Amino acid sequence: VGGGPIGLCVIAALRLGSAAERIIAAVKYDEQQRLATRLGADLAVKPNELRRAVRRVVGCRMTGDVLSGGADATIDAVGSPGSLTDAVAVTRPRGSVVLCGMPGPGRIDLAPVWHREVALLGAYTYGTEQLADGTSTHTFDMAFELVRSERLEELVSAAYRLDDYAAALRHADQAGRRGAIKVAFDLRDERG
Repeated sequence: VGGGPIGLCVIAALRLGSAAERIIAAVKYDEQQRLATRLGADLAVKPNELRRAVRRVVGCRMTGDVLSGGADATIDAVGSPGSLTDAVAVTRPRGSVVLCGMPGPGRIDLAPVWHREVALLGAYTYGTEQLADGTSTHTFDMAFELVRSERLEELVSAAYRLDDYAAALRHADQAGRRGAIKVAFDLRDERG
Protein backbone atom coordinates (compact mmCIF):
# COMPACT_ATOMS: atom_id res chain seq x y z
CA VAL A 1 0.00 0.00 0.00
CA GLY A 2 1.63 3.24 -1.17
CA GLY A 3 3.36 4.49 -4.29
CA GLY A 4 5.70 7.13 -2.92
CA PRO A 5 9.48 6.71 -2.74
CA ILE A 6 9.29 4.17 0.10
CA GLY A 7 6.58 2.08 -1.56
CA LEU A 8 8.30 2.06 -4.94
CA CYS A 9 11.65 1.06 -3.42
CA VAL A 10 9.88 -1.71 -1.47
CA ILE A 11 8.44 -3.04 -4.74
CA ALA A 12 11.88 -3.05 -6.39
CA ALA A 13 13.45 -4.71 -3.33
CA LEU A 14 10.76 -7.39 -3.19
CA ARG A 15 11.20 -8.19 -6.87
CA LEU A 16 14.98 -8.30 -6.48
CA GLY A 17 15.37 -10.30 -3.29
CA SER A 18 12.22 -12.06 -2.14
CA ALA A 19 10.19 -15.11 -2.93
CA ALA A 20 7.04 -13.05 -3.50
CA GLU A 21 4.95 -14.80 -6.14
CA ARG A 22 2.78 -11.79 -6.95
CA ILE A 23 3.16 -8.13 -6.05
CA ILE A 24 0.04 -5.96 -6.08
CA ALA A 25 0.55 -2.24 -5.53
CA ALA A 26 -2.10 0.24 -4.36
CA VAL A 27 -1.08 3.67 -5.64
CA LYS A 28 -2.92 6.99 -6.00
CA TYR A 29 -1.46 8.52 -9.15
CA ASP A 30 -0.83 7.42 -12.74
CA GLU A 31 2.94 8.06 -12.60
CA GLN A 32 3.16 5.91 -9.47
CA GLN A 33 1.26 3.17 -11.30
CA ARG A 34 3.67 3.29 -14.23
CA LEU A 35 6.74 3.16 -11.98
CA ALA A 36 5.28 0.44 -9.75
CA THR A 37 4.84 -1.92 -12.69
CA ARG A 38 8.26 -1.02 -14.13
CA LEU A 39 9.92 -1.75 -10.78
CA GLY A 40 8.27 -5.14 -10.43
CA ALA A 41 4.61 -4.99 -9.42
CA ASP A 42 2.50 -7.51 -11.30
CA LEU A 43 -0.53 -5.29 -10.86
CA ALA A 44 -0.90 -1.65 -9.79
CA VAL A 45 -4.35 -0.38 -8.84
CA LYS A 46 -5.94 2.63 -7.17
CA PRO A 47 -6.48 2.20 -3.40
CA ASN A 48 -10.26 1.87 -3.81
CA GLU A 49 -9.69 -1.07 -6.21
CA LEU A 50 -7.29 -2.98 -3.92
CA ARG A 51 -9.77 -5.37 -2.26
CA ARG A 52 -11.25 -6.40 -5.60
CA ALA A 53 -7.78 -6.91 -7.10
CA VAL A 54 -6.60 -9.07 -4.18
CA ARG A 55 -9.83 -11.09 -4.32
CA ARG A 56 -9.28 -11.81 -8.02
CA VAL A 57 -5.58 -12.67 -7.66
CA VAL A 58 -5.87 -14.98 -4.64
CA GLY A 59 -9.29 -16.40 -5.52
CA CYS A 60 -11.10 -15.61 -2.28
CA ARG A 61 -14.66 -14.39 -1.67
CA MET A 62 -15.91 -11.05 -0.42
CA THR A 63 -18.79 -10.81 2.03
CA GLY A 64 -19.71 -7.17 2.38
CA ASP A 65 -16.36 -5.44 2.81
CA VAL A 66 -14.59 -8.50 4.26
CA LEU A 67 -12.39 -10.86 2.23
CA SER A 68 -12.47 -14.56 3.12
CA GLY A 69 -8.75 -14.78 2.35
CA GLY A 70 -6.14 -12.35 1.14
CA ALA A 71 -2.45 -11.69 0.71
CA ASP A 72 0.04 -13.64 2.81
CA ALA A 73 1.87 -10.41 3.59
CA THR A 74 1.01 -6.78 3.00
CA ILE A 75 3.37 -3.82 3.31
CA ASP A 76 2.04 -0.45 4.41
CA ALA A 77 4.46 2.11 2.98
CA VAL A 78 2.25 5.08 3.85
CA GLY A 79 1.77 4.98 7.61
CA SER A 80 -1.68 6.53 7.87
CA PRO A 81 -4.70 5.11 9.70
CA GLY A 82 -6.41 4.61 6.32
CA SER A 83 -3.48 2.78 4.74
CA LEU A 84 -3.13 0.46 7.76
CA THR A 85 -6.87 -0.25 7.63
CA ASP A 86 -6.54 -1.10 3.92
CA ALA A 87 -3.47 -3.28 4.53
CA VAL A 88 -5.18 -5.32 7.26
CA ALA A 89 -8.35 -5.67 5.14
CA VAL A 90 -6.50 -7.35 2.25
CA THR A 91 -4.28 -9.61 4.38
CA ARG A 92 -5.41 -13.20 4.87
CA PRO A 93 -6.28 -14.45 8.35
CA ARG A 94 -3.02 -15.14 10.23
CA GLY A 95 -1.07 -13.20 7.61
CA SER A 96 1.36 -10.36 8.27
CA VAL A 97 1.27 -6.61 7.78
CA VAL A 98 4.65 -4.87 7.69
CA LEU A 99 4.62 -1.21 8.69
CA CYS A 100 7.38 0.70 6.93
CA GLY A 101 5.69 4.03 6.24
CA MET A 102 6.32 6.86 8.68
CA PRO A 103 3.26 7.02 10.94
CA GLY A 104 1.74 10.19 12.22
CA PRO A 105 -0.83 10.55 14.96
CA GLY A 106 -4.16 8.97 14.27
CA ARG A 107 -6.74 6.49 15.43
CA ILE A 108 -7.38 3.06 13.98
CA ASP A 109 -9.90 0.35 14.77
CA LEU A 110 -7.76 -2.67 15.72
CA ALA A 111 -10.73 -5.08 15.81
CA PRO A 112 -9.91 -6.40 12.28
CA VAL A 113 -6.34 -7.18 13.45
CA TRP A 114 -7.76 -9.21 16.32
CA HIS A 115 -10.53 -10.78 14.20
CA ARG A 116 -8.18 -11.93 11.42
CA GLU A 117 -5.28 -12.71 13.81
CA VAL A 118 -2.97 -10.57 11.68
CA ALA A 119 0.62 -10.03 12.83
CA LEU A 120 1.77 -6.39 12.73
CA LEU A 121 5.53 -5.99 12.17
CA GLY A 122 7.46 -2.74 12.26
CA ALA A 123 10.35 -2.11 9.86
CA TYR A 124 12.60 0.90 10.20
CA THR A 125 15.99 1.87 8.75
CA TYR A 126 18.54 -0.93 8.81
CA GLY A 127 19.71 -4.23 10.28
CA THR A 128 20.48 -7.79 9.26
CA GLU A 129 18.01 -9.22 6.76
CA GLN A 130 17.15 -12.88 6.25
CA LEU A 131 16.88 -13.75 2.56
CA ALA A 132 14.56 -16.28 0.94
CA ASP A 133 17.49 -18.67 0.29
CA GLY A 134 18.30 -18.84 4.03
CA THR A 135 21.32 -16.53 3.92
CA SER A 136 21.51 -13.13 5.56
CA THR A 137 22.85 -9.75 4.52
CA HIS A 138 22.97 -6.20 5.82
CA THR A 139 20.23 -3.79 4.79
CA PHE A 140 22.75 -1.32 3.34
CA ASP A 141 24.26 -4.05 1.14
CA MET A 142 20.77 -4.80 -0.17
CA ALA A 143 20.16 -1.10 -0.82
CA PHE A 144 23.41 -0.74 -2.75
CA GLU A 145 22.54 -3.82 -4.82
CA LEU A 146 19.11 -2.37 -5.51
CA VAL A 147 20.62 0.90 -6.71
CA ARG A 148 23.09 -0.99 -8.93
CA SER A 149 20.43 -3.24 -10.46
CA GLU A 150 17.51 -0.83 -10.97
CA ARG A 151 17.06 2.50 -12.68
CA LEU A 152 15.95 4.33 -9.56
CA GLU A 153 16.84 7.76 -10.91
CA GLU A 154 13.28 7.88 -12.26
CA LEU A 155 12.10 8.25 -8.67
CA VAL A 156 13.68 11.72 -8.47
CA SER A 157 11.17 13.83 -10.35
CA ALA A 158 12.81 17.20 -9.72
CA ALA A 159 16.03 18.48 -8.16
CA TYR A 160 16.45 22.03 -6.91
CA ARG A 161 19.40 24.13 -5.85
CA LEU A 162 19.36 24.80 -2.12
CA ASP A 163 18.67 28.50 -2.62
CA ASP A 164 15.49 27.50 -4.52
CA TYR A 165 14.11 25.84 -1.38
CA ALA A 166 10.76 27.70 -1.53
CA ALA A 167 10.01 26.38 -5.03
CA ALA A 168 11.16 22.90 -3.99
CA LEU A 169 8.82 22.89 -0.99
CA ARG A 170 5.88 24.08 -3.12
CA HIS A 171 6.62 21.31 -5.64
CA ALA A 172 6.94 18.67 -2.91
CA ASP A 173 3.65 19.78 -1.35
CA GLN A 174 1.87 18.94 -4.62
CA ALA A 175 4.11 16.04 -5.66
CA GLY A 176 1.57 13.32 -6.35
CA ARG A 177 -0.93 15.55 -8.09
CA ARG A 178 1.86 16.91 -10.30
CA GLY A 179 3.13 13.42 -11.19
CA ALA A 180 6.24 13.79 -9.04
CA ILE A 181 7.59 11.00 -6.84
CA LYS A 182 10.57 12.52 -5.01
CA VAL A 183 11.57 16.17 -4.99
CA ALA A 184 15.18 16.58 -3.87
CA PHE A 185 17.94 19.11 -3.41
CA ASP A 186 20.95 18.83 -5.72
CA LEU A 187 23.95 19.86 -3.64
CA ARG A 188 26.63 18.99 -6.19
CA ASP A 189 27.08 22.62 -7.29
CA GLU A 190 26.80 23.88 -3.71
CA ARG A 191 30.22 22.53 -2.65
CA GLY A 192 31.99 25.50 -4.20
